[in-house]
Amino acid sequence: MTGTKEVVHDLTRFRQNVTRAKPVFEGMAEHVAEMQRDQFETEGRHYGPGWASLSPGYQRWKAKRRPGRKILVFDGTLKAAAAPTSARGFNIYRVSNKAMEVGVSDAMTPHAKYHQEGTENMRPRTVMGRPTRADQKALTKILHQHLIKGVGGVR
Repeated sequence: MTGTKEVVHDLTRFRQNVTRAKPVFEGMAEHVAEMQRDQFETEGRHYGPGWASLSPGYQRWKAKRRPGRKILVFDGTLKAAAAPTSARGFNIYRVSNKAMEVGVSDAMTPHAKYHQEGTENMRPRTVMGRPTRADQKALTKILHQHLIKGVGGVR
């Protein structure tokens, strides 16, 4: 049988790529950070129709104190935590060969949950949402590229 060496090489490389998954999770975490930055930049339109408008009274008050700031950006704490410039800037950043966890810590940004879920007096404004189809494709591509790296001559 010909090609046995190549098949063994590819299977070994594939197994190594599966067990050394930290780089793929790091890449996926960076994509999540991009998703989050887009969520804040578009005022909630990354994951849905956009954030609810501010009440007229609060909008006037905020315009005096923080002119030009977007919805969910007053002092920048929430945006920095939920939409960092790099995935390592998330309040929660845990990446290993077996798992990835990124997100916003209640301890660091206790007000995030009120925006995410809403309150009796405030409509929800999704801070972190479900990945869109485009996000799912991008995340799958990151995984796929990692898994086949070095397999069958793919670099």
